Amino acid sequence: MIDPEAWLFIYEIENELPNPLPDAPKSLIGVWNEENFTYVFFLEPEDRYVADLCSRFEMIVSSRHDMKYRDWQEGLPEGGLNICGIRFVPDHEHIYDSNSIILDPSVVFGDGNHPTTRTCVEFMVEIINTGGVKSAIDFGSGSGILSLVAGKLGLDRVVAVDRNLLAVQSTRKNVSLNGMTEIIKTCEGEARIFMEDRYDLVLANLPFTVLRDLAVLKEAAKNRIWIVSGINQEQSEILKTLFVEQGFVITRERANTPWITFVAAEKNIWSELFDET
Repeated sequence: MIDPEAWLFIYEIENELPNPLPDAPKSLIGVWNEENFTYVFFLEPEDRYVADLCSRFEMIVSSRHDMKYRDWQEGLPEGGLNICGIRFVPDHEHIYDSNSIILDPSVVFGDGNHPTTRTCVEFMVEIINTGGVKSAIDFGSGSGILSLVAGKLGLDRVVAVDRNLLAVQSTRKNVSLNGMTEIIKTCEGEARIFMEDRYDLVLANLPFTVLRDLAVLKEAAKNRIWIVSGINQEQSEILKTLFVEQGFVITRERANTPWITFVAAEKNIWSELFDET
């Protein structure tokens, strides 16, 4: 866990650097590649190293941002964060019980404070507690928070997927901290690569363009229930139409302005779980 008062030094670089970085200094936290940019996180300023790195790979440093870690991640409050009876606690507090999940989000998304995360967890608890769901895949796992909730709620098989190595490393660490390595498999790669298998539940808190590209794949209909989040109202209407075209029904929707989260499910499985038509 990074000290909330520690300084982060974040370098934005045009184009995507190789990951892991060569000859990286000890102050390196990790690398995040996103849409032809690379964001490199350090605990100390590393101007010379980054300049040499960019010179080697013929890239340009766009900017450097210096900030306290608490300004990057809201962080878990003292005693943990409670969502639907599940308590997320930082790994340094050592206050654990059967309802606790140890969480170190590092610098990636998923510390439990974002409304999309909360709403996904709320829907997960409602669905998984029916006892009719046994497997899940978590696209864009980030810190692994949703995968950890799935494991804590008793699923037999969970796959956590992210295209960013830093997120994969964060997920793996948190899975290990919670003793869930036999339940949760962590994978690096694009979500579409993992669409061939069938799961009872898909967790998809992702950008709109990624969700749209997944929703139109014929493999999307293999999965029984989707929890979709990370979108606004206009985007949700487009996605709901795509899921309905795949044969799903929209069974739940919740707004935390500007964010929308909805559930798309096979009609038969939803009727079995909730006796709703």
